[in-house]
Amino acid sequence: MSLFFDDVYFSKEGGWEESRYVFLEGNRINIALLNETSKPITIGELGFGTGLNFFMTLYHWMETKSPPSLQYNTLEGFPLPRETLHSLNLSFPDKDLWTEFLLESYTIQLQKWKEGSQNQSWDIQFSHPNGKEKFDLRLYFGDVADCLDLFPMVDYWYLDGFSPSKNPKMWSEETLSKIRSHSRLGTRLATFTAAGFIRRNLEGLGFTIQKQKGFGKKREMITGILL
Repeated sequence: MSLFFDDVYFSKEGGWEESRYVFLEGNRINIALLNETSKPITIGELGFGTGLNFFMTLYHWMETKSPPSLQYNTLEGFPLPRETLHSLNLSFPDKDLWTEFLLESYTIQLQKWKEGSQNQSWDIQFSHPNGKEKFDLRLYFGDVADCLDLFPMVDYWYLDGFSPSKNPKMWSEETLSKIRSHSRLGTRLATFTAAGFIRRNLEGLGFTIQKQKGFGKKREMITGILL
């Protein structure tokens, strides 16, 4: 639970499956991972939180026999302490998530950022079991408007910054415009929300938006593609 936004980071019941359904399958990344190509996949996420979406994506990338390399760019304006991150392991004990090495590396870079370091990102690279492809994580600490300016062009967006009513800045017209400017034709997006003004604003920026069945008890979610 985020005390600042009064919203949950993930559901302890089905949270992993919801993340996979909304973001991996909603964006059709599960299909893209099977496409043996030399072109890397670039994902952009709004709201790193506990890292659940990142770990879910990394897990499925690792499980794919020969996926393309993947660049995972994300941001967090309210980075969580290592104790909170470690609690993700307790929620999903059957998954390999926050190791001591990752927690220590994250904590060191977060502290540097808090002390005013010009380097505001935490960068970690993972190698695929086949020894060829790489999975690069870059987590930017800071305000969404500033961090998005540092993103590369993105192929798939995970729009997961709490609900629009709880965190309106993450869903503002300025934020969505920056998402558009870092998207190319064919870029896809997915989000748990189906709020009407989000759909309309994204459509106004050129995305073709579709409603689809939400996960579990959630009635609807939206996906989109820039055409």
